[in-house]
Amino acid sequence: MKIRERAKKKKHTGKIIALAIVVGIVAISVYSYYQQQEIESRQWKWVVSGPFSINKNQYKLGENIFMIVSGLQPTEAGEIDIVDPKGDTFTKIPFNGTLKSNFKQFFKPTTERSIALCNATDLVGTWNVVFRGVPYKAIPFEIVNEYIPGEEKSSGLAPVPKGLSPC
Repeated sequence: MKIRERAKKKKHTGKIIALAIVVGIVAISVYSYYQQQEIESRQWKWVVSGPFSINKNQYKLGENIFMIVSGLQPTEAGEIDIVDPKGDTFTKIPFNGTLKSNFKQFFKPTTERSIALCNATDLVGTWNVVFRGVPYKAIPFEIVNEYIPGEEKSSGLAPVPKGLSPC
C-alpha cells in the first residue's frame, strides 16, 4: 500500500515540477517579447533626403548627430553644410560620389567650433543639414535645451572665454 502511495506522490511531484518549468519558460518568453518591443520602440527614426540620412530629428545638448550617406552617384559631388540656429555654417563636409558612394559621419554641436555660439543655450534651436551641389532637400533637426547625462560640465559646451565672445 505504501509503495503505491509513494509512486502516486512521485507522479504528482513530477507533474508539478514539469508544470512549474513550463510556466517559467512561458513567463520568460512573454517578458523577453515585451522587452524587445520596448527596445524597438526606442530605436532611431532615420530622417532621409536622397542618399543622405541622420539618425533622428531631435537631440539633446552634448549628443552626437550620426549621418549615413549611401548610394551616391558618381556624378554627385558637393558639400554638406551644417547650419546652426543663427544661420551660420557650423561645419562643412565635402563629398564626391566618384571617390566614395557610401560613408558615415558624425558631429557634435559644441561652442568650441564657432565663436558665434557663446554658450550651450545658443546651440538650442532648429539646425539644418544643407546639401550643396545636389538637388536634395535640407534635413532640419532640433537641439532641445536638455543635457544628456554627464555632459552638463563638458568642455565642449562651456561658455566662450571673455574677450573672445562676440555676444
